[in-house]
Amino acid sequence: MDFLFITQQSLSAAIGVNTIIFALAAIGLNMHFGYTGLLNFGQAGFLAVGAYSVAVAVVSYNISLWIALLIGIGNSIILALLLGIPTLRLRADYLAIVTIAA
Repeated sequence: MDFLFITQQSLSAAIGVNTIIFALAAIGLNMHFGYTGLLNFGQAGFLAVGAYSVAVAVVSYNISLWIALLIGIGNSIILALLLGIPTLRLRADYLAIVTIAA
C-alpha cells in the first residue's frame, strides 16, 4: 500500500475544505467592507457559531450533515438578527466597536 498517496490525498482533501471555508469568509467580508466601507467583525462570530452548531449536531446528536447545516445556518441567522437590529444606524468606528464585542 502506498502510504504517501494516502497521506497526499487526505492532506489535499483537508486543504481543499479549509480553502473553501476561508474563500466564503473572504467573499462575505469583501461584500460588506469592500462595497459599503463598513467594517463588521461580527461575521467571524457568525461563521464560528454556524460551524460549532454543525459540529455539535453531527457529533453529539448524530443528526445528518444536511440537517445540521440547516441548524447551523439558523443559529447564525438568529445571532445576526440579535446583533444586527440594534446596530442598524451605527456607522464607521462605532459599528466596528459593537461587532468586536459580539
